[in-house]
Amino acid sequence: MSVHSESTPLPPPASAFAAIDPGAFDAAAARHLLRRMGYAATPRAVETALQAGVLNTVTGAYARERPMPRPADIARFDEGKAEFRKTLRGLSEKERKEAVEDVRRKRRQIFTEYGVHWLTFAREPENSVQEKAVAWLQDILVVGAQKVDDPAQLFDYQATLRHGLYGDYPALLRAVLRQPAMIRYLDLSQSRVGAPNENFARELCELFSLGEGTYTEQDVKEIARALTGVVLAGGNDFRFDARRHDTKPKTIFGKTGDWGLDEVIDLIAAHPAFPTFVARDFLRYFVSWEALPQNEAYAVELGKIWKTRGFKITELPKIVFCSRLFYAPSLRGERIKSPQEYYLGLCQDLNIDTVPFPGPVLGSLRAMGQTFYDPPNVRGWIAGRNWINSSTLSARRQVARTLFNPVNEKNLNADDKRALDAAIKAGHGRFTVTDDRLRWLAENRTNEEIARHLSDYFLPVPVSDAFRKAIVDAIPDSPPENRLRGLRETVVALLQSPLYQLS
Repeated sequence: MSVHSESTPLPPPASAFAAIDPGAFDAAAARHLLRRMGYAATPRAVETALQAGVLNTVTGAYARERPMPRPADIARFDEGKAEFRKTLRGLSEKERKEAVEDVRRKRRQIFTEYGVHWLTFAREPENSVQEKAVAWLQDILVVGAQKVDDPAQLFDYQATLRHGLYGDYPALLRAVLRQPAMIRYLDLSQSRVGAPNENFARELCELFSLGEGTYTEQDVKEIARALTGVVLAGGNDFRFDARRHDTKPKTIFGKTGDWGLDEVIDLIAAHPAFPTFVARDFLRYFVSWEALPQNEAYAVELGKIWKTRGFKITELPKIVFCSRLFYAPSLRGERIKSPQEYYLGLCQDLNIDTVPFPGPVLGSLRAMGQTFYDPPNVRGWIAGRNWINSSTLSARRQVARTLFNPVNEKNLNADDKRALDAAIKAGHGRFTVTDDRLRWLAENRTNEEIARHLSDYFLPVPVSDAFRKAIVDAIPDSPPENRLRGLRETVVALLQSPLYQLS
């Protein structure tokens, strides 16, 4: 995987987050912004961004929360939990095992359908910026579906992150430690006075807020004591049980008191490492996984600015996406898309709807290396070059190819047919690129015009004359059907190319 680079040096940290000169926000810069903030940069979106200017574009993108509708099957499943528990009491041991296994199958099916619901929601341009930021938060405040086998709790956890995106990070941490999915994932409800469980306390410090080397083992033990008393009432709802809470004084980061849940978050937010940790993670996720971590000064500087803005989460993109650093030539076309970003970017670039069948689309994401809502461990996804190997690159190429093949309804099972019918009824019916979409281009534009359009539209950086000539030469002049076929194969090849894997 080759990465685009330029010899122009990065601005020094002290001035890196100064606002970009408005005159430098041209079409290429707008495309860079839109692909990093969201998943794609359509010509209409680029034109709108240029008219609005960089600050208004970024501010408008994070102006308000867009809640994701709760899928009906998740709502029904959640409402039936209490009745199911009652039913189990009257069953024999054999019947109980069969009933539990049946519910597990239903949970798995509902979860996969939830994955499709989320992809469909995230693919809509008005939701994309928000959902990419939600995916970033999910990659810090990790919860995995393999352990939390409850689609309702997983949906509620993601909704908490979505809502928390529009507040401050300490408030989000307080909300997260009260979420059943996180409580189950890191065993917080197993913690009680005299026997504190350190799982959540450790990850809260190391992975959620401060980073390694900024706290002591004793701090973790004391934080675990402070977080005792959390229980899940009925296995589903957060409750604080004062009888299970350790009320004796605890010393955390050198400060002693009868600290509880919220006081722990206050102490963490006051820690000098807190601003830098979150700033560093934002830069790694949205700017450069490979280049910037080598220079901690950028994260320190961003953290200082962010602190003055009250740790409001949406202030981070407003600072970074308007900055000189973000538009540095060497940082454009340098970030490898995650499988989710690759698939959603394809759907937006090609103006097609997400495939409504859980099996093929979630299976494709898995083959590309990213299982929906189930990272390998609490550290989240290891991104950058780790996304690409011979197997995952082959899977990406197959996804691009599949989006140009019509859906064969004869091969669909009953569930997939119902999903297809429901998607069409909801107004989502264009799942692949048909030849009529390409015909106008083939009949009304020269090869040189097509090459310029395709490279600007799909690729994150300017291409060489030789690259552009290769596009020109790949499209036959005649006869019409050969020209159309050549154009289709050229588009597929561009979407499979190393450059399209980058943003």
